[in-house]
Amino acid sequence: MKRPINRNDVARLAGVAPSTVSNVINGTKFVSDEIKQRVQKAIEELDYQPNLLARSFKMNSTRQISVLVRSLGNFNEIYTGMYEAASAAGYSLSTIIANDEKRNYYQDCYAHRVEGVINLSPFFCDPKEYAKMTEHNMAFVNPAPGIGGFEVSMNYVNAVEAFVEELTRRGKTKIALLADAIRADIEPDTRLIALRYFLEKKGLKFDESLLCCAQEGSVVPEATEFGYRATAHLLEARPDVEALFCMNDYIALGAYKCLNERGIPIPDRISVCGCDNDVMSGYMFPALSTMSVDKADFGRQCVRSILCQLKGEPGERRIILYASYIPRQSV
Repeated sequence: MKRPINRNDVARLAGVAPSTVSNVINGTKFVSDEIKQRVQKAIEELDYQPNLLARSFKMNSTRQISVLVRSLGNFNEIYTGMYEAASAAGYSLSTIIANDEKRNYYQDCYAHRVEGVINLSPFFCDPKEYAKMTEHNMAFVNPAPGIGGFEVSMNYVNAVEAFVEELTRRGKTKIALLADAIRADIEPDTRLIALRYFLEKKGLKFDESLLCCAQEGSVVPEATEFGYRATAHLLEARPDVEALFCMNDYIALGAYKCLNERGIPIPDRISVCGCDNDVMSGYMFPALSTMSVDKADFGRQCVRSILCQLKGEPGERRIILYASYIPRQSV
C-alpha cells in the first residue's frame, strides 16, 4: 500500500524546511513570493493533501460547525448559504439529524469539540449545557427562546396577515394549524402568534382545538407523513375545517395526498397553505400557496453569526429575516 504524501515530501521537492511548507499552507508567517511558488508547484506535482485532523490537534482548533436539523427535507437552500459562508472562512460543516428528544445532541457536539453549533431543530439547549459550552468558547446560534444567546430567525407576521386576509375574503374562518413539533415549541412561533392576532383583529378567534401538533414524548413521523396523519385526524374530528395552514411545504404535501384520496377539492372545499416555498410547491396541483424567505441568506447569516462570535467581533445578537406570502391556487 502506497503511503500518503506528507509535508516532508513537499519540503524536499521544494528545497525548503517543513515549517516553511506549513507557513505557506496556513499563512501563519511571511514567505517570499518566490518560495511560495516553489512550494505550491511541489504541492501540485505531488498532489499533496494536508492532514486536517493532525492540524486540528496541533492548533487546538477543529474549524468545525455543527448544524442540528430535524430532517433534510427542506434544508438544501439553507445549507447552500451556510456552505458558502463557512468554506470562504475555512470552516467545515457537519449536519446532525436531531429527531430524538431523548438524545443529548449538544453533548455530542461538545464531545467532538466543534467550534460552533447552529440549532435549527425543535430541541433546545438546556441552560446548564449552554453555559458549559460557552465557557469553552463554543459559539452558538438559536440555543433556546429567552436564553440570551445569539439568534437568527424568520418572522412570518406580514406573510400570515396576507394569508388571513385572503382566507377571510373568501369567507373561510375555521383554520387549522399543522405543526410537526410539540406545543411548547410552537407557542413562541410568529406564525401561531400572528394567526391568532390577525383573526382577533377581524373579530374572530382561533379555535385552539384546530392546533394539530406532535405529542410530547412520542416519535414524530417525517413531515409528509405527519401532514397526512394530521389531516386524516382533522377530517374525522373536525369535518367543518375550512383551511389548513402547514408549518412547511412537506406537511402540505401530506395534506394534499390525504385530501385527494378522499375526493376533497382544493381549494373549493378546503384551502391549503404551506411554508418555505420549496421548489416542489409550484409543481403541486393546484400550485401550493406558501410563505417565502431567502433561505440561502438565512444560512449565511447563521454562519456569519458563529464566525463573529469566534473572532470576538461585534455582531448583532438578533438577526431577523422577514417572509412574504406567495399566493397561488390552493387558497
